[in-house]
Amino acid sequence: MTRSEIDVLSPRTLDDALTLLHQYRTGVRIIAGGSDVVVQLRDGVINTEKLLNIHSVKELRFIKETGGRIHIGSLSTYSDIINSQLTRKHAWILVEAAGQIGATQLQNTATIGGNLGNASPAGDSLPPLYALAATVATRSKSGRHEIPIEKFFIGYRKIVLNPDELIEEVSFDGLRRNDAGAYLKLGLREANAISIVDVAVALRGKRQNSYDDVKVALGAVAPTIVRAQKCEQALVGKRLTKKVLREAAELASQDASPISDIRGSAEYRKKVVNSLVFQALHKAVFGDNGV
Repeated sequence: MTRSEIDVLSPRTLDDALTLLHQYRTGVRIIAGGSDVVVQLRDGVINTEKLLNIHSVKELRFIKETGGRIHIGSLSTYSDIINSQLTRKHAWILVEAAGQIGATQLQNTATIGGNLGNASPAGDSLPPLYALAATVATRSKSGRHEIPIEKFFIGYRKIVLNPDELIEEVSFDGLRRNDAGAYLKLGLREANAISIVDVAVALRGKRQNSYDDVKVALGAVAPTIVRAQKCEQALVGKRLTKKVLREAAELASQDASPISDIRGSAEYRKKVVNSLVFQALHKAVFGDNGV
């Protein structure tokens, strides 16, 4: 099948989109910005007779706050996230990640829902969402479901989304003034590169020089995003010194199970995890990467 033989369905409302999804189910593929799907179609990774283009469903493009919780519609682009005062104030680690995703042209078209749906462990927005303990909301004709992000991903490029569902939004409790957080990425070049390793950290509930809650998320080191739980446990409630951060970062590599590929060996990635986690924690707590 050539791409010219693919039917493109273009609903303008959420209800129309859900009706078409219910009608065609497994016979249709959702597309919005197209930065992932078009490439996969070209390369033969996926095959479909129909595309459901939800780009015009404006109900899915929003960034808002309700009771301290940030809600981002699935059609929000990375430029939307970068330019939103809400995310810059309450989710700066997601803003930092969005700024690492491709060039400006890609940031203007690629959507956060697309990154979630593509389910790549190298997806730059995913570690910040894990560190923020985000919830993914899905919708179908039968109703709405909310799924903790760690249960939304069930394997390499596998998610719990049913054939008649689409991703409606992602939400999380915003970071507050005394919280800390940072995102760092290592690629083969400074810009427009797929992650070799990326790290997001979020520390909440500050008590002098310690925090009640710490989350450290690692990207591109396993089939899905990984929470470095040994590292987190070594930090919660502790007085955070450079020595404590370095010892905790050493534990993070134990939760990584990377593969070797063209971008780096498994051994190299484990070493990078140690270094990048320390730098991200130091940046979050002390304002620089400690190097």
